[in-house]
Amino acid sequence: MSRHADQCDVLVVGAGPAGSTAAQLLASWGWSVVLVHRAAPGRPTLAESLPASARKLFAFLGQLDRIEAAGFHPNEGNVARWADASRVTRSADAGFHVSRGVFDQVLRDGAVAARARVVDAVVRRVEPGDPVEVTFAAGDHHVETCRARFVLDCSGRAGVVARHGLRRADDRYRTLAIAAEWDCPAWPADEHTRTLVESYRDGWAWSVPLSTTRRQCTVMIESRSAKASGLRPDAVPLATLYQQELAKSVELSGRLASATLASAPWPCDASIYDSTRAADEGVLLVGDAASFIEPLSSAGVKKALLSAWRAAVVANTCLRHRALTGAALDLYVGRERQVYAECMRRSNGFFAEAANAYGTPFWSTRAADATGILPAADDGDSFSPELSDAALARDPDVRLAFAHLRASEHLRLRASDALRFESVAIIEGREVVMRDALIVPGLDAPLQFAAGVNLPALARLATACKEVPALIAAYHAQVGPVPLTGLLTGLSLLVARHALVAEASAS
Repeated sequence: MSRHADQCDVLVVGAGPAGSTAAQLLASWGWSVVLVHRAAPGRPTLAESLPASARKLFAFLGQLDRIEAAGFHPNEGNVARWADASRVTRSADAGFHVSRGVFDQVLRDGAVAARARVVDAVVRRVEPGDPVEVTFAAGDHHVETCRARFVLDCSGRAGVVARHGLRRADDRYRTLAIAAEWDCPAWPADEHTRTLVESYRDGWAWSVPLSTTRRQCTVMIESRSAKASGLRPDAVPLATLYQQELAKSVELSGRLASATLASAPWPCDASIYDSTRAADEGVLLVGDAASFIEPLSSAGVKKALLSAWRAAVVANTCLRHRALTGAALDLYVGRERQVYAECMRRSNGFFAEAANAYGTPFWSTRAADATGILPAADDGDSFSPELSDAALARDPDVRLAFAHLRASEHLRLRASDALRFESVAIIEGREVVMRDALIVPGLDAPLQFAAGVNLPALARLATACKEVPALIAAYHAQVGPVPLTGLLTGLSLLVARHALVAEASAS
């Protein structure tokens, strides 16, 4: 038997961190939102380490108070033995160690509080179009069809929409995670609030504390050789495989020597993938539905939340301003691709260290793309095209131009023939808007900000003010106050990239 549900503005598939966050934001912005979710009863859930820096993101998304009230175990850093080198990371502020089942429910409650309607159902079909038609089987076995102006696929690895031709796997290797929970009353007291991470010759493991005595311990292995599916008669029993892998570790197995296994081990596919394009007709792929990164980075939840925020902003923009749909979708697709590449390069940097230490195929395969490692990204998201401060600090031409500007008392600036302006899509508040950016010689994409300075505004003022002191005063008066170092860094970039020409002025 089937029936039609009322239409909605946005239908969200999946109520994990990405789905619940997107639903909460869009509902709080006044849109009618249906959140379709079917929990798997009795299924164990993974633990996550959320760093202290995530607090800023939770506050921005309006989730921090609810998360703090949930009483999650604090996260004050990690202890690592990686590539045979020991490292300890301490955090001045506490993050959170969470069980994903409880954490997801906290975010789902936030979506409900914002008046998103949660439907207990399994999505069967999504037909892109205008509107998008979604068919799902509800808990009472009725099949419902809902027509939505926009659909967000936040179904994670299941990829309700993504799996139909939009997802591509990395076939170089596949990874299986096997997790179990342990009672650990003798775990070192100074590590009660810290994650432990350890690599060995052909795998790696980590342990996340959920309380002072309970931990979830996970091993990461090559799934092609694991024979852990249980589908083959000669498969190694999962519990045996898990214990064999734990025995390869030094730090973790030593700490578990007096611990008691509190659950049966369970497997999770941890193989990476991304999407050919994170947008289809009226549909966005969000969070893990769009791409899955190496768990090593501990950035999966933050990546999902930022993806949800961007998706909510893009959906809000498309619903309000149809003329901006193309630009908004392109911005979303480009940013999803960029985030995936950044996360993979950072992970591959750690893999390269392990490959150098162990020299095994497990690590050398994973380190294959480790050249050109990007610096760690800011914990927030790029609100507009921008160069990181770290990238500017490493650029020798920018440093040279900066020293020249600081040392010269009388210097005039003029626009070079290479100076060009272009309109680009950026996020401002809840919407995608078009703003000026610069075509800077030597950079692949138009640039709007560097060192906190609006470069198009700075370049336009430079062509009018000529001398540097007058330019600085004009920027403060017409654009806003910024530190002198930031302004000089922005100018240095434009001079170093030959967008502006610096000349000695007659005194």
